[in-house]
Amino acid sequence: MLFRFPPPAPIINDSTFLSSGSETFAKLKIEFKAGKRTVFMTEHTLIFVISGIKLLHFSDQTLKITPGQVVLLKKGIYVMAEYIEEGLAFEALLIFLPENILKSFIPKSNKYIGLNKSDPYIVFPINMLIQDFKIQFRQYFEHPLFNYEQLIPLKQKEILILLLSSGYKEQALAFIDAAVSKNVQDMDAIIQEYMLHPITIAELASLCNRSLATFKRDFQKQYHTSPRVYINKHRLNHAKMLLENTDKQISEISTDCAFESTSYFIRIFKQEFGITPQRMRAKITIE
Repeated sequence: MLFRFPPPAPIINDSTFLSSGSETFAKLKIEFKAGKRTVFMTEHTLIFVISGIKLLHFSDQTLKITPGQVVLLKKGIYVMAEYIEEGLAFEALLIFLPENILKSFIPKSNKYIGLNKSDPYIVFPINMLIQDFKIQFRQYFEHPLFNYEQLIPLKQKEILILLLSSGYKEQALAFIDAAVSKNVQDMDAIIQEYMLHPITIAELASLCNRSLATFKRDFQKQYHTSPRVYINKHRLNHAKMLLENTDKQISEISTDCAFESTSYFIRIFKQEFGITPQRMRAKITIE
C-alpha cells in the first residue's frame, strides 16, 4: 500500500493535520510502535523529528534522522521507518513546501542550474533559532488558529530563511533549484524512475513540476506518443520479462508493474502481445 503525504484531499476532523480549504500544510506524526512503509511525498517536505529516530531507506544507503537535524526531502516515493525506544513514542513534524514558495528563493541569475540533481534530500543541523521554530510550530496542533492560509506561507518562508542562514546557503539553494527544475532531462529521469510505481499521470506530472496539460504536451514532444501509451508499453514489456524469468503469480506481476487491476492488466497484455499472460506462461513452460 502506498501512503500519500499530504493526502490528495484534506482529512476532515483529524487534529494531526493542519489544513485549510483544499490545502494541507503540515502533519504531526505520532507512532507508539515501530513501523515501516512506502510513502509517496506528494510535496517537497521538511522533516523534524521531535522524539525517536526516523529512517529513510534508499537503494544505496539509509539516512537516520534524529531530533538534532532537519531534512528537506524532495517529493517522491520513499521507504520510511521509525525507531522507538521502549516506553516512548515516535513524534515527527512534517511541513509541506509548495513549489511557488521554494522558487521564490532562487536568485534571478539562476546560477545553481546543473548542481545536486541526483540528491533526494539535504540535511541541516538544528541551531537555537530552528529549534525555537520547531517548538512553536508544534504548538499549532495543540492550539488551532483562526486562519492558516495567511499564517503558514509566512512560516514556510521563515523556516527556509533560517535554514539558508545556518551556513548551508549555497548547498541549499542548489538543492532547491534542482527540486523545482522543469528541465527535459530531469523529466526523463523521473519518468524512468517512477514508471513502475502505482501513481497517476497527474502525480507523475507533479513530480516533474508541471501541470497535467504542460506535462502531456512536453511528453508528446519528447517521446512522440502519449504518457499512457508509453508507460503501459514499458510496463507490459517488464511484465513479459517477469513472466519469462520468474515464477510469480499473474496477480503479483500485475502489482509489480503498477497496473490498477489484474483484469485490466490481462486485457491490455493480450492487446499488446496477442496472447494472455496465462497462455504465454504455458507456452514458455512447454518450450
